Formats: sequence, structure tokens, C-alpha cells
Amino acid sequence: MARYRTTGLWVFVVGVLTASVAMAAEGGHGGGLPWRDFFLRLMNFAIMVGILYKLLKKPLGNFFASRRENIQRLLEELEQQKKDAEGKAAEYQAKLAALDKETEKIVAEYIQEGEAEKQKIVEAAERQAAYIKEQAKLAIQQEIKAAKESLQEEIAELSVGAAEDLLKKNIRPEDQDRLVDEFMTKAVETK
Repeated sequence: MARYRTTGLWVFVVGVLTASVAMAAEGGHGGGLPWRDFFLRLMNFAIMVGILYKLLKKPLGNFFASRRENIQRLLEELEQQKKDAEGKAAEYQAKLAALDKETEKIVAEYIQEGEAEKQKIVEAAERQAAYIKEQAKLAIQQEIKAAKESLQEEIAELSVGAAEDLLKKNIRPEDQDRLVDEFMTKAVETK
């Protein structure tokens, strides 16, 4: 129904334009409007429009219908591509979230391993420090023992030297002979 109105409207517009052209092409001062010629031309035009309408209705209708179908199909394909893209985007988001979780897990594992390694290093350092302290104590004890022995040897040497000096001053030759004889008898008895 709307098509008939549109067609009628076009016929009317063309008729008005044709009439205005016909009136503008008016003859001289006394010439009138050849109405018969105008109506024949208008009729000719209406027949031509009718024939064009009859001939082009189906091809134009098919063209516009196929165009509409192509546009509809294209819109559906674009909608499907949009849905596919949204699905892939969601899939990639899920993968990114999983990668983030995996990254956090790996970082946590490395931190835990680092803490364990730190603890091992601290324990090894403590053992090494305890060993060094023990070795230092032993070295100090050995130094003290060596110093005591050295002092005792020095004291003994000084005592022997002082005793010799004292004996040299206080001993007489007959005391010395008597001491030698006693030493010899003891040496023979022990054999």
C-alpha cells in the first residue's frame, strides 16, 4: 500500500514539474497552452512509468530483497564473530587469571625456597661459628698449657740455676765426694 502511495506521489510530482515546464515554454503573447498535447505527454509519461514499474518491480524487489538478505547475513556473521571474539576474550582472560595465579604460586615457592635456603645458610654459619669457637677454645687451652709448661721449664731452670749457685757457694769438696758415692751406690742398686 505504501508503495502505491510513493508511486502516486512521484507521478504527481513529475506531472506538476512537467506542467510548469510546459507553462514556462508558452508561446508568444497570444499563444495558449496546448492542453491536448500536455495530456498526451502526461499520459505517455504515466504509461512509461507503469511499464518501467512493471518491468523493474520484480528485479528491483529481488535486488533489494537480496541486498537486505546480504546485509542481514552480514549482520548475523558480524554478531557471530562478535560472540566468538567475546568468547575468546573470556578464554584469554581466564588464561591470564590462571597465569597470574601460577605466577603467584611460583613466586611463593621461590620465596619459600629462598627462606629455606636462608635458614640452611644461617644454620651452617651457626655451626661454622660454633666450630670456630670450639677451635679457638682448644687453641687457647693449648696456648695456656704451652705457656704453663714454658713457665714451669723456665721456673725449673731458674730453680736449678739458683740451686747450683747455692750449692756451689755452700758445698765443700768432701760433701761433693760423699754425694757422688751415694749416687753411684744407688745407681748400682737399681741395676
